[in-house]
Amino acid sequence: MRVVVAHENLDFDALGSMALAGKLFPGSVLVLVGGLEGPLKEIAPLLEDRLDLVPAAEVSLGKVSEVVLVDNARPERIGPFKALVGRVPFLVYDHHPRAPGDVPAVGGRVAEVGATVSLLVPLLRERGLPLTPLEATLAYAGIWEDTGGFSFPSTTPWDLEAARFLAERGAEVPRVRTWVRPQLGEDARSVLKALLKTARVVEKGGFRLLLARAEEEGYVPALAPLAHTLLDLHEADGVLLVLRLGKDTLLIARSRGRLDVARWLARVGGGGHPRAAFARVRGARGAVGRLLESLEAFLEPEARLVEAMTSPVETLAPTSVREALRLLEERGYGAMPVAVPLGGGAVRLLGLARRRDLRKAERLGLSDHPVEGFLARAVVLPPETPLSRVEPYLKEGGGRVLVGERLGEGWRLLGIFTRTDLYRKRPPGEKPLGERLLEALPEGARRVLLALKEAFPQGIYLVGGSVRDALLGRSGPDIDLVLEPGVRAGEVARFLVERFGGSYGLHYAFGTARVRLSFGLVLDLAESREEVYPYPGALPQVRPAPIAKDLERRDYTVNAMALSLASLELLDPYGGLKDLELRLLRPLHPLAFVEDPSRIVRGARLAARLAFRLAEEALSALPPALLPEVLRTASRSRLRDELFLTLEEETFYGALALLEELGALAPLYGLRLPPPEPFGRLRPPREEARGERLLPEARLLLLLFFQEEPLGRAQALGLPRRLQEGLSVLLKAAGGEPLEAEREALEKEPLRSAFLALFPEKEAWLSQRRRVLMGRDLLQLGLKPGPRVGEILRRVAEARTRGEVRTFAEELELARKLVGDGTLSAPQ
Repeated sequence: MRVVVAHENLDFDALGSMALAGKLFPGSVLVLVGGLEGPLKEIAPLLEDRLDLVPAAEVSLGKVSEVVLVDNARPERIGPFKALVGRVPFLVYDHHPRAPGDVPAVGGRVAEVGATVSLLVPLLRERGLPLTPLEATLAYAGIWEDTGGFSFPSTTPWDLEAARFLAERGAEVPRVRTWVRPQLGEDARSVLKALLKTARVVEKGGFRLLLARAEEEGYVPALAPLAHTLLDLHEADGVLLVLRLGKDTLLIARSRGRLDVARWLARVGGGGHPRAAFARVRGARGAVGRLLESLEAFLEPEARLVEAMTSPVETLAPTSVREALRLLEERGYGAMPVAVPLGGGAVRLLGLARRRDLRKAERLGLSDHPVEGFLARAVVLPPETPLSRVEPYLKEGGGRVLVGERLGEGWRLLGIFTRTDLYRKRPPGEKPLGERLLEALPEGARRVLLALKEAFPQGIYLVGGSVRDALLGRSGPDIDLVLEPGVRAGEVARFLVERFGGSYGLHYAFGTARVRLSFGLVLDLAESREEVYPYPGALPQVRPAPIAKDLERRDYTVNAMALSLASLELLDPYGGLKDLELRLLRPLHPLAFVEDPSRIVRGARLAARLAFRLAEEALSALPPALLPEVLRTASRSRLRDELFLTLEEETFYGALALLEELGALAPLYGLRLPPPEPFGRLRPPREEARGERLLPEARLLLLLFFQEEPLGRAQALGLPRRLQEGLSVLLKAAGGEPLEAEREALEKEPLRSAFLALFPEKEAWLSQRRRVLMGRDLLQLGLKPGPRVGEILRRVAEARTRGEVRTFAEELELARKLVGDGTLSAPQ
């Protein structure tokens, strides 16, 4: 089974993320590790019926096949599921920064946004998954709490966009405020009073930290709201709450900026994210002392005026009001300093000529007067002044300060800084694309690729869908690597298994290998090659070739990119990056579909999964590829495999609908699009029947059921006999024939799921236990009590096991014969 977990003491972001992950991965079990945080305890009764949280103690670890971990990447915070790290695949969705020791995830998304919910919402939106107003409200509360009502420095456009989407889906925004920041109870007010009495500001490196202490016995209320209350009451940049509880001490830290409190509290065993962190320690005095001593080491360098000013600064020479106003309007400035040169780069500063003042003078008829009579005070600050100290001077200088250095009797002006500059966000230095792509991969995949980069200096490339998905921020558990001539698949496979554990299989003839690492990551290795198609639809002839030729043989531009592990250079010979931004699927060349019509199906599948659209070139290339003479020679096995892969997708129906819209579903498969309702009623297979292919096979049965010749289509696709027999049962049920003989078959997946999706009214009948022959039935036939009753029941049970009798009526008929009507001899 797949489980969704977060961390102990769930907050709104964790619980909201669990709810959304449950929608993304239907059939998952939402597991509660530890308890609920603060206000969540109060609203838990409202949520428990909708979320169905299962305590971790009730989950058998041996049955867990995959873990979806949200709002956390630390193994020590997931209770008993820590034992599964390295044994089953983990998908991690988390907004905390990466750190050594994180779970080696094989999929998911880790990015520094305000809330984990904001990473999951785009995935729901892409798939068109519905949300109830309660789910939307809970998710919105997660964003609101972790971004401080969208006021924390960690808030990003992702958070705002996710909140907008949730509001459109019915999130009750006014309710969120009462959920996340409820009125302080008596216990919380008592703690707040103690914290206020002890609060003091510690300033280091220009950072003002509010330090507050309290001591409590018994119940301790949620303290996160108190941290924000103290920050609001004091002019501080951050806060550290120290709460002593018996032998333990809780440390709660919050920061408005500059201080990464997660890294800071990690010194004493804590964790969190840059603006909110928590630790539990023994010996508060020593821990707090170490934190205060190291505070400056964890502060980001504060921006200075010299880094943010506009330079060079233009000055005006003394002139008339009219001329000064003309120059200001010509240059588009709101103000300019008026200065007299002193020589050597120094000026005597007379003041600031502001456009609004000069216009007022002009209205009063003073255009010809000297501008010196209408100047505002000019404030000059040294270039090293921290930006945090500038705002009061901006008020003095009418929204502007000059940046300069004393030079003799005057000033050397370096630049000007305005109120607009104060609020302008300065973009951080952006890393090269290759580095960003590597960092976007799940932690487990990133570690593996870095190990390969170190062990193999040249010739290994991350390619295709792995690059595409990493750039889209939606990596999965499979990694595709291409090895240039000189690097052998077997050599790389052996290295990976020796380094990380696991197993591998080699296909020497094709130069490929599949590696399954111990923690669930799957890597497909292929030695680079080029392909030649001898005729339309044929299987290609291959031969070794460099990476450029390998990319040339691919289907769409977004799949024809490669990342060199050696140089971290992105190879993009066909403009895949641009098409990725436009969300377009563009074939590499006009004959791509004619060479391999299965690429049409792959395109529909990707378009549905990624919310992409086919480019005009793709639409133009479709008609020739769907001609009977082309399809006659197409590989039926490739087409069948692509259909099965499509049915494994959550967005399979959208892909089939697109194929129908393109006029390709009938030519490729002889199929028509069924109605969507039965597919919506499909349930995940029962736990005891769980298997990777059962749900896709149930979808396949439904797809074929609605065709004109279902059994003929099934034979044409080469389906296994059990699926063809299951399809026959569904057709029999549709014809109204009795199904008692098929009851045993209907109890097995995938037939059971398909049957209930088509005939939901028969669920009660299917749930009834099949009636079998009993002793009282034999007595009613006239048999006397005695050993002969047991012997006949045994003979009937054996016939039932062999499949010779399949209904109660058949069992009763066999019993009559065994009782002695002359047809069968009585048992000895």
